[in-house]
Amino acid sequence: MLIIYGVRTRARGKLIKNSCKILFLCLSVSLCFGCKKPKDIVSVVSNDYLKTVLVPKPVDFSDVNIIEDLEFIVLETSDKSLFGTVSRMRVYSDRIFLLDPIYAQELFVYTMDGKHISTIGANRGQGPQDFVKLSNFEIDYVNELLLVMDNWGQKFMMYDFDGNFIRRIDSKFHVTEAVLLPDDHIVHAKQSDEHKLPGQSNNKIIITDFNQNIIKEGFAFDDNKNINMTNNGIIRSLPNGEIIFAPRLRDTIYNVTIDSITPKYAIDYGVNKRISKQTIEGFKEDRENPINVDKALIRIINEGYMCFFGRNVESVDHLYLSLGFNSYTIAVFYNKNTGASIALSNDGEREKRIESGLYRLLCSDEEGYFYGSLNTTQIDRLIPLFPKLKEIDDLEDMNPIIFRYKIKNVE
Repeated sequence: MLIIYGVRTRARGKLIKNSCKILFLCLSVSLCFGCKKPKDIVSVVSNDYLKTVLVPKPVDFSDVNIIEDLEFIVLETSDKSLFGTVSRMRVYSDRIFLLDPIYAQELFVYTMDGKHISTIGANRGQGPQDFVKLSNFEIDYVNELLLVMDNWGQKFMMYDFDGNFIRRIDSKFHVTEAVLLPDDHIVHAKQSDEHKLPGQSNNKIIITDFNQNIIKEGFAFDDNKNINMTNNGIIRSLPNGEIIFAPRLRDTIYNVTIDSITPKYAIDYGVNKRISKQTIEGFKEDRENPINVDKALIRIINEGYMCFFGRNVESVDHLYLSLGFNSYTIAVFYNKNTGASIALSNDGEREKRIESGLYRLLCSDEEGYFYGSLNTTQIDRLIPLFPKLKEIDDLEDMNPIIFRYKIKNVE
């Protein structure tokens, strides 16, 4: 195991590649579409490249070791870089991007050896470059840009990889899940009851220009999985240029282009339990009353059903899926080359949270590493397994640490 401390400065140039192309609007789009009704994105039902992820019977986290090359990255702490949790992380081109939307409510940029570069979102207010509340972000890997989202302020902010401000985009929609297309368009994943059709889900994909005019729109749905949920799907960019859309409770991951929505991975629970139609109907009723939503989720846990809320991370060789939530969690690793899968569970036991912490993954990199974060309590529990972490545990005022590892080939 290697412990990396944030004391080195890695020389690198500015990453403002092609940023000038986003300083003007795509006038041709406005001329072509004007006030016309947006075109539909084609939902491709069948796909020769669709892969089925078969979920085997889960084994206990502590009974198997599929982790190799485990490393920990200690992040530099200062008055401008203290945070409490990590909800979204991206690693690319010698940069680590971390979002804490709960405590710090800011986006932090670090080097791979833990040196703090910049903080985005600390400027609160109503100014042209201010945030009401930073809520999310995603990377444009093609142009090496950050799309930072302010849901309360209903706007996007664009930055380079060093945190330098580039432009602001005011939105007509709730700003929750979105990615940049390389041709100056934005793909949104949103709830859209106003567009809901009979027998279809309200998981909606829309593509807009930078003026937020809808250019194209489409639904991602399956006839036998019509779940009317208030939650949005999870949409993300991949370093290879792909855009992935994973609607919650839909057991399918889609590939999105400006022309089509195509299923890429389908989850098959095999002999394992999955959410029953009766449970889904009960959940739909409970969601009408926010007080009952937690009770509905607890019921799903207690009944032992597997459920996919959209959390997935794809590396070069493996696909990671998180099934369930809270103390009842199943981590699935699918080998894209062999088609084999392994499922790991903590059987709902809270004292095994540390194992599930190691399997709560947030992103991957170009070398095939998966990444996540651990807080100080989890570090204490890990010391018997990794004694070198005692050095980290002695540090004061420490941020959550970042871990990364590769997965042994699943046979």
